[in-house]
Amino acid sequence: MLPVVSVIIPVYNRSDTIAQSMESVLAQTFKDFELIIVDDGSTDRTREIIRQVNDDRIQLISHDHNLGAASARNTGMQAAVGKYIAWLDSDDEWLPEKLKAQLDALETSAPDQKASCTFYERIERNESRIYIPQHADYKKLFLGCDQAPGSTLFFDRTLLSDIGLVDISLVRYEDWDWLLRYCSKYRLLTIEMPLARIHYSPQRSPAIVEASALTFVSKYSEELRQFGLYRSIVISRRWMEVASYYAFEHDFRKIFQYLIKALLVFPFQPLNVWAWLINNWFGKKVGSIFSKGRKRSERY
Repeated sequence: MLPVVSVIIPVYNRSDTIAQSMESVLAQTFKDFELIIVDDGSTDRTREIIRQVNDDRIQLISHDHNLGAASARNTGMQAAVGKYIAWLDSDDEWLPEKLKAQLDALETSAPDQKASCTFYERIERNESRIYIPQHADYKKLFLGCDQAPGSTLFFDRTLLSDIGLVDISLVRYEDWDWLLRYCSKYRLLTIEMPLARIHYSPQRSPAIVEASALTFVSKYSEELRQFGLYRSIVISRRWMEVASYYAFEHDFRKIFQYLIKALLVFPFQPLNVWAWLINNWFGKKVGSIFSKGRKRSERY
């Protein structure tokens, strides 16, 4: 008999966190699932740790070399046989009721709701807070993805023939991009309970952020024209994000380059965006505590 849910964990060099993520899946109150872990060419003990867990529901797929998070997630989804698919990042965890809550919600949802996300606990620098997603509609979602889709998204597998797989041209933003494509056709169902723990790290390669921002803007530039001035706000926010990550490295040339790009497109940046750049420069929160960032480091 086929499992009801296919859980997909892409992993690369996460020997320090993969056991914890796996345990949070195996501890679910809903038991009818398969756990597909795609090792994306790890060079540490990740695969060894996975193989030490004895559970028939676990399927390990290994890439010969590192292809990236998007490719690893796609490999897992192509192997999935469950009616529903749930994503989990290899440094995050679920609470035991997560799968049951999302399954029950989607089984009784409206026809235009084929995916759900949840509230979550965001853990950063040993501090935690409950995070309530705000940008659930298509237009607002372009400003940024606060649904943590990599670890809270749960959806009907038939969407893979409608929405498609993850875009492998995006080194980052791949889960956000998939959610944008979903929200262009359907409504997202939000479970108003914190059912995942997201371990947030603001530091990552600014070159990867830059490459992903360039691809993202190129991909959606024409589509955003339907929103008028809002298009300029969205594009400028991506350039501000790139500048903010180069602030970690105190790279004056790159910071100035993307600040100019951002301000030429749209000069009126909110205070929390400026705080984001300033806080990254100093490596800690200075003044405003409302700076935002993407979650993922180069490992996933």
